[in-house]
Amino acid sequence: MKAYFVLLVVEGGHVKSQKSEEVAASGLKTAISLSEPDAPVPDLQAAPTDHDVLSEQQAPDAARMVATGGLAIILGQLVTYFTNRAQIDDLDVLSFSLHHLFCRVDFLYNQALPALASWTATAQGRAIQPEARQHVWTQLQTINRTLDRMEPLCHLLSDSTECILESFDLTSEMIPLPQEDQAREEEEANNEKGWLQITDPERWEQAFSSVTQHLLSWQQHHASLPAFISQFARLLPTIPSLPELDDAFANILDNAGAIFGDILPGFRALLSSDESMVAALLYDLMQQSDQLLVKFETTLEPMNALIKYYAIGPELS
Repeated sequence: MKAYFVLLVVEGGHVKSQKSEEVAASGLKTAISLSEPDAPVPDLQAAPTDHDVLSEQQAPDAARMVATGGLAIILGQLVTYFTNRAQIDDLDVLSFSLHHLFCRVDFLYNQALPALASWTATAQGRAIQPEARQHVWTQLQTINRTLDRMEPLCHLLSDSTECILESFDLTSEMIPLPQEDQAREEEEANNEKGWLQITDPERWEQAFSSVTQHLLSWQQHHASLPAFISQFARLLPTIPSLPELDDAFANILDNAGAIFGDILPGFRALLSSDESMVAALLYDLMQQSDQLLVKFETTLEPMNALIKYYAIGPELS
């Protein structure tokens, strides 16, 4: 699997216009408001009283909260970068879809897929018990539902990115009148310095590090999981499309790593004058989202076949 992560060092100025401050603060507030995890809060009254067990249960939620907080800072920088270059509605949709896509990918690789592997391991080499069958079916449904939720998020992401790219191209092609040249250059310089300084470099690096650590946890969990063709080896003759699941989940991880580990941090290293690179990043973001949609499609047949098998049992299938 390719390496996703590059350390970015950016120098920024200290002057920005009042208008840029207002829009930047608004965009950052919107992104930060999305940093709250969408997983339910654990019921502390029903949780075990043992402190170590409770801490173990809360650790994944705490780690995700830190990572989504870091992501909110990165998204706030992205929104600020496109101040006056794209519609605020498109930027809101972009932030929303990226935040929730991050949360769904995190749930998939850190919780849902490992839970499925745990239950299939209990039935290796012997007839599966009714309770284990129910749990396997439940986990398959959970994974399938997670993919179903990710699909519309990717549609929103592709559409909003395309709209932002079109707006960005239009503003790039506008030719100002000669008397407007100097004012426009000054405004661009102020906007550039403002968006780079909306978050100080140290805080931004901390945010990037928290997101990076979470991406690494996805890779580590995925690398430790048995392949679907191993978990359901006895079903391979009746469900020959099982290998497509292993390929799909590996590629979903690659696409997600490219989005959150390469593309989004890439905007931090760019100057506003480097518009060709900005357009390239937007295009790459849209392409990665479209590739995710293709991979979701390939999971439909094998996932539905597995769900059907564990719903009705081999004796009725």
